[in-house]
Amino acid sequence: PRVAIFSTGDEVTAPGEPLPPAGIYDANRFTLRALVAEQGGEVLDLGILPDDRDALIAALDGAANQADLVITSGGVSVGEADFTRAALAEIGELGFWRIAIRPGRPLACGRLGERGVPFLGLPGNPVAVMVTFLRFVAPLMARLQGRDAWQPATLTALAEHELKSRVGRVDYLRGIYRCDDRGRLTVASTGAQGSGILSSMVKANCLIELAADREVAAPGEAVTIHPLHRLP
Repeated sequence: PRVAIFSTGDEVTAPGEPLPPAGIYDANRFTLRALVAEQGGEVLDLGILPDDRDALIAALDGAANQADLVITSGGVSVGEADFTRAALAEIGELGFWRIAIRPGRPLACGRLGERGVPFLGLPGNPVAVMVTFLRFVAPLMARLQGRDAWQPATLTALAEHELKSRVGRVDYLRGIYRCDDRGRLTVASTGAQGSGILSSMVKANCLIELAADREVAAPGEAVTIHPLHRLP
């Protein structure tokens, strides 16, 4: 499938350009380009858009005419989402906005244009972008390729230390799994889990999934993990 991607925000600056006060470099677009290509998609890179309703409407409309799937990063958090919701109301429909996961709560999903092209508005934080792509965009891309039964790889591992969550949401911790000297699969977190801490993904080889009804996983308890590399 052809996948259109762009970043949004007046503060977002292309790498190599001077960084203005309160500016941030655009890491998300390049992350998405790599992830889309890894999933077999053809990337249509639309660059960076300002916080402007008309510009967003024009970009989404153009993307819907060229792509099979449209992905944005940023512009969907509280206080920012008016642009995205207004644009979707103008040229499509918003299916849902905000889900009970961490990181990645401000995820928007809808359809664009007369063809009803799927749209996913991912959060602006780098780790949240990667987690929501792996858990939502990757399965959608598989369906667009006719692989309806595809699911991300899932394993069970034993927690090496206490893993905390919050009841009422699904937590995806970045983790490192390994085989211990007894042949058991174990997993530990990478450390600090803030959604802007890129190093938590750099160190990780899996996501640890803690269900919405689970507040803590004690050392030695079984947890669900999703490897970040492709399994044979």
